[in-house]
Amino acid sequence: MALCFWVTIFAVLSAALAISVSIPKEVYEVARGDNVTIPCSFKSTVVLSQIKALSVHWARLGKNPEDPASKILDYYYPANELDINAKYEGRVGFVSKPETGDVSIYLSKVNLEDNGFVECAVNIAKDSDGVNTRATNLLVLVAPSKPLCSLEGKAEYGQDIMLKCFSEEGSPTPIYKWTNYDVRNTLRPDPPKSKQENGMMTLVNVSLDTSGFFICTSSNKIRSASCNITVAVMPPSMNIALTAGIIGAGVVALVVIAVAVYCCCCRNTGPPEEYEMEVPGEEEYDPKSKTLKNTKEYYDEDNEPCHNGDTYNDDGEEEENKRSRPPMIPPNKPRNMGHSDS
Repeated sequence: MALCFWVTIFAVLSAALAISVSIPKEVYEVARGDNVTIPCSFKSTVVLSQIKALSVHWARLGKNPEDPASKILDYYYPANELDINAKYEGRVGFVSKPETGDVSIYLSKVNLEDNGFVECAVNIAKDSDGVNTRATNLLVLVAPSKPLCSLEGKAEYGQDIMLKCFSEEGSPTPIYKWTNYDVRNTLRPDPPKSKQENGMMTLVNVSLDTSGFFICTSSNKIRSASCNITVAVMPPSMNIALTAGIIGAGVVALVVIAVAVYCCCCRNTGPPEEYEMEVPGEEEYDPKSKTLKNTKEYYDEDNEPCHNGDTYNDDGEEEENKRSRPPMIPPNKPRNMGHSDS
């Protein structure tokens, strides 16, 4: 019993004589673009006024334990040397003098790269026992950016499709929720066998009843944003592009056939040429040329017919018949349409 008492007293005295670094809260939240103060303090077995050497190290820890930490700043006392990482130049500094026990820092114009765990470490000469480091989570709050909605797959009867929703920005990480409305704009429960996970909504064996208006909401503790998409489920044969192509080809074919028929049927539209017959006896005798008009027979002064300078006499019955024979009918000739005979 006495042994346990002395062990407890020794432990308490050891703790009192060891260095102790503390940060009040596990998480500090700040909106992007705002300023924040991250408190950190230490206690030491060495009287503050008698501290001969002090160093303070602030760093941003990696996302994974194996990732190296990146320096924010280093401070050395009594030289009063301050070494700041170029990424934080002009944005970070101590709130008060570190040798007073307060090593809190301020960080201005916070951005998403500042998001994550930060660590405060204090080293004092001749005081190496105890806990000299503490860490806290700096949570930079960013409202979700407007998400993008998309559809993956074919919205045809019996098919499985997936609706996707994603915000490029958002801290903390946004939570996604899909809601849907039917064609009459009435809110309805999710379709049977549907599943939502990480902004993706799977629709199984879609049908006409699946058609509707789907809205995705991306939200975190700052605010929310949304996007929407219309799902119209069609029969497999309703390929609009193919149907339009077939209809277009059919129209062109009909036009070509109509033009061909028109050209064949309407090529000769004018009235046919008419011919008139020369009536025998209509020829007139020309005294000057001693010929019958429209004939090639000639007559001499005694009105005897002759041909090529040869005179025909009336010896014999055959010659008499020739003279009494009416003139030859000339070939048909086109009628002078639109003019009267003179």
